[in-house]
Amino acid sequence: MSKGKKIALIVSMVAVLIVAAVLNVTLLATKNTDPANGDAVQTSFFASSRLDRQTTRDYEIAELNQILAMEGDEYAEARQNALVKKQQIVDAMETEMLLETLLKAQGFSEVLVTVNASLDNVSVIVEKDELTRQDTVKIYNIIATEVAIEPEYVKILCV
Repeated sequence: MSKGKKIALIVSMVAVLIVAAVLNVTLLATKNTDPANGDAVQTSFFASSRLDRQTTRDYEIAELNQILAMEGDEYAEARQNALVKKQQIVDAMETEMLLETLLKAQGFSEVLVTVNASLDNVSVIVEKDELTRQDTVKIYNIIATEVAIEPEYVKILCV
């Protein structure tokens, strides 16, 4: 892949991230205008975050599919790298979905899990005013069971 194409790809990805962030802020600002409806703010956060995550991933996968569709022996290494990256993204998506489902089964009403493509950082956001030590241990045990990761690379937040 030429230097120009790489730069265009990076600029495109940054543009998509900026659009997703603006959309996220806009949706949250719209929901925050009604202070009597606090639940809508939380639901909006989780829904818009999932939408942002999915939009970004869809774009990344579409870009990788374009690389995979390129013909010619000179693109063989780029196709192989794109295939590996696409599989990492799919694995991260599956892990996120699994962890979110398991955490909801443990009684957390609203959960957002993000996993980076190399599966070495996990962030968990739960809808709760305050997390107890038991909640934190429960969340970490589920993550440790499903993903081989060190505790310092797990972030647990509540909103």
